[in-house]
Amino acid sequence: METQLFTVHSRGKPDEFLAIGDGRRPLGILPPVWAIWRGLWITALAMVALLVATAALHTALTGTVWVGLIAITVFDGATLERLERRLRGWREVALVEARTEEGAEELYLTGQTA
Repeated sequence: METQLFTVHSRGKPDEFLAIGDGRRPLGILPPVWAIWRGLWITALAMVALLVATAALHTALTGTVWVGLIAITVFDGATLERLERRLRGWREVALVEARTEEGAEELYLTGQTA
């Protein structure tokens, strides 16, 4: 397994942080499900609202919008996750290179950040 870059985010409390890694999101083939799985409620609601609006306004475009959402979540879901975390008051505190999310959190705790 190769390493990837993780951004570590915190809300200011020493024990409250999370790592968000770059890379593909396989569950992104179901965009709203992926968003809910990651706790991204604002993103999930925006996705559903976009799909409902597209279906109501121009049914033929619904498939195209769905494929677009899949592409965004699979290939760049980390950006959506970072954006929503920022909206909720989390801030980026470190950049770490690791193989897993747990490994990135451990490196952050030991002070081995970039």
